Amino acid sequence: MSYTAGFAVMEVTVRGVLPIGDATENVTYFILDTAKSAIVGQVILPKAVKRSLAVAVTVKVPAAAGPFAIGTFDDGGNFQACSFLRVESPAVERPDGAVGPSGR
Repeated sequence: MSYTAGFAVMEVTVRGVLPIGDATENVTYFILDTAKSAIVGQVILPKAVKRSLAVAVTVKVPAAAGPFAIGTFDDGGNFQACSFLRVESPAVERPDGAVGPSGR
């Protein structure tokens, strides 16, 4: 996925623990802007792994997007939220301490 120059982007992190199993195929998980019902990103991860594996993947999405959900689409085109993955938005940084000129 690419973005045209001029669009503001932010990074979100997809985190979770993958299911344990013998499945070898990969699954595309879509990041959905739930306010606009629009796909804003995706990650491709294994359907299952042999032993517990935590993941943390950084994805660029449009800066004006959010709140987010992550999941797949069923054969009928309905979004199915993923129970073991979550999308973490970046924390808004707030200045601490004094801000602005001191007046002295």
